[in-house]
Amino acid sequence: MMVQSNQKLNNLNERVTLWLARIGSVGLAGMMFLTLFDVIGRALSHWDCWVCNPIAVSVEVTEIIMGMMIYLGLGYTTFLRGHIRVDILIINMSPRIQSVFDFITGIIALLIAVLVSWRLWIYANSRLINGDLTQIGEVPVWPYAFIMAFSSMLMVTSLLLYIYTTGRMAFGIDKAVAPATNSAIE
Repeated sequence: MMVQSNQKLNNLNERVTLWLARIGSVGLAGMMFLTLFDVIGRALSHWDCWVCNPIAVSVEVTEIIMGMMIYLGLGYTTFLRGHIRVDILIINMSPRIQSVFDFITGIIALLIAVLVSWRLWIYANSRLINGDLTQIGEVPVWPYAFIMAFSSMLMVTSLLLYIYTTGRMAFGIDKAVAPATNSAIE
């Protein structure tokens, strides 16, 4: 029963983080086109036409999209175990010892992720209370801050699932398997 509910949570976490990562990739494409048209507008700004002007809010929009992209993709990267892993010391140890180290580093990562997420929620709430706006476009900042805070929570849930899995292997409940390496050099 516990394994089945864990699998359901794992599938739900994967679907939600995947969709947020896809939204982040659309933001990346939008940011790319915005920058392209802004550069073209700046290059042709000496002509007297409305199309040939730089986009005034391009820097603000790029900053917002950049922050959103990072947090929208962070949960899925954590779910896929796509973060950098330096395992030069533990690569030759048994899978169970590797699981113990993964469990410990997972707890440390969880503590940091909870701290970051907590501070993002506080930051987003302060942006809402203060009514902060961007300088040029005068767009409210708080909705984007709340999206980033929510997205950081998905990194926390991914880490919780990771700690649960590695903990079961570290304590001998499940059979320990060596983590998959993403390295081309083996």
